[in-house]
Amino acid sequence: MNNRFAAMTCALAVCFGAVVFPAQATVFSADDTARLARINEAIQAFENDVGSALHNLSAAESGEIESYAYVELNLEAARERLNNVFMLVAVSIYMDSPSDQLLILDVLSRQILPPSKNYLAEKMDAIASMAAARPSSPVFADYRTRAEALLGGRAIPFLDELYEKIAAARR
Repeated sequence: MNNRFAAMTCALAVCFGAVVFPAQATVFSADDTARLARINEAIQAFENDVGSALHNLSAAESGEIESYAYVELNLEAARERLNNVFMLVAVSIYMDSPSDQLLILDVLSRQILPPSKNYLAEKMDAIASMAAARPSSPVFADYRTRAEALLGGRAIPFLDELYEKIAAARR
């Protein structure tokens, strides 16, 4: 019974996707995945810089370990979220079946992109809060600036672009 219900639900989702999105060529391109990969690489480089600074703390700065680890973990979480978006965008490009592609686009537009945008904003705000908690630290002020430029200036606007591409395909 559960398998039949699941099959019917999946069939309805595919049919719904076919109604919502007209059949057409892929919505995303290799350029989209390349841009997303570059954003992820920049986050990874930032994360590596924070990790390196964390490992190079002197014994006198041991009280700051938690602050550095907090920034590093927030960057890692943001990068992992973007990896999930990357996988779905990449998969959608290579789908042979228009109905499968439409299903992926529907999942992206309804369940992945909006919460991912909010999640990245939360991570950026978390890094900014660490800078606010350490107002005399130029390192954390720099981390806040880098996070705002990378997450707020590149990643979040790119998620908006992906969402708009899907919305344009619906028209």
